[in-house]
Amino acid sequence: MADELNMGVIGCGGISRAHLPAQRELENVRTVAVCDIDESAARAAAEEYQVAHVYTDWRALLEDDAVEAVAVLLPHYLHRDAAVAAAEAGKHVLCEKPMAVSLQEADEMIAAAEQAGVVLMIAQILRFRPANMRARELIREGAIGEVRNILRRRLGKSEGFRSDWARNPEQAGGWVLYGFGSHEVDMILWLNDAEATQVFAQARVNSEYWNDYDELTVQAALSNGAMATYQHSLNCPWGAWECAIMGTEGAMMVGTEQISLDGETIDAPLDGRASFRAQVGEFVRAVMAGDEPEASGSDVRRTMVALEAAKLSIRDGVVVDATAL
Repeated sequence: MADELNMGVIGCGGISRAHLPAQRELENVRTVAVCDIDESAARAAAEEYQVAHVYTDWRALLEDDAVEAVAVLLPHYLHRDAAVAAAEAGKHVLCEKPMAVSLQEADEMIAAAEQAGVVLMIAQILRFRPANMRARELIREGAIGEVRNILRRRLGKSEGFRSDWARNPEQAGGWVLYGFGSHEVDMILWLNDAEATQVFAQARVNSEYWNDYDELTVQAALSNGAMATYQHSLNCPWGAWECAIMGTEGAMMVGTEQISLDGETIDAPLDGRASFRAQVGEFVRAVMAGDEPEASGSDVRRTMVALEAAKLSIRDGVVVDATAL
């Protein structure tokens, strides 16, 4: 492969406004094609980012020999089909989170990439934020000893700005669990290098807006012996987004731009554009090196397992053995 990776973008909605600048700002990436079912959106993106080829059908984009890799930025329920077809066409795949809306679909994506010998990476952007990266390093270094308890919460008001599909549970997978939870559950597991072994979850409907539950609590036993609780509300008039991690030798609170470690404040300023550049850069690095990227499909499977377990627990009202999934 040459020193430059030719990428196509499938989906020119809101999240593309983070991916497209990142591709443009990296010296070893060239965006050669964009696609959206809304031709005006695709042409607007092509004009803004000087992209030569415009498509309205992603299947046609995958037939473009100039495209070596794709960013799949579609609604959640379309991730599986586009990612599998891309892999079968020999294209490397960077797919937005959540990886899919079911564990079965995620496994089909992994299998397709493995069979085709292409890179499959999931855009778990929080893994590329400085505060989270530093927190993980500190935990690995033993700064708080052995982790015993993780308390993660995300509270806020979230109405009036999402596309219609986000309010369709069959298409979004449930916005609170798969839209936001794919971030939050992934962080719990990634920060602690762990997997969920048992999961119990509860959910409630508080607003008619989402056509689904919008209040969520997930409790999990982890493979490192710790317990974790994740709480989320889409109906809270004030905001909170934090993760408290208690260990045998101390504790830390991880925020968006700071870490509090046993009374000491560690600043980790957030540069959103830099985080997206780092994410796309890691994808390109893995493609060119021929190895596994951070947030590979096989690695993010553990997040999909935990989400599937939570979904089953909400449905059946039982503790789910995640190791059996």
